[in-house]
Amino acid sequence: MTSISDKLTQQKFQEILLNTYLKGTEEKSIKVSDLIEEIKQQVLNIKADKK
Repeated sequence: MTSISDKLTQQKFQEILLNTYLKGTEEKSIKVSDLIEEIKQQVLNIKADKK
């Protein structure tokens, strides 16, 4: 079984942070919990990736 740490490269982590930052700056009002949920979903997508 492959763990998240095996698939979460530094580049992918930076992409997650950048995507979250951009989402936070694009919206006038956003809850921190929404940003955390966004990060969680992106990490889970990496785990589900078969690459």
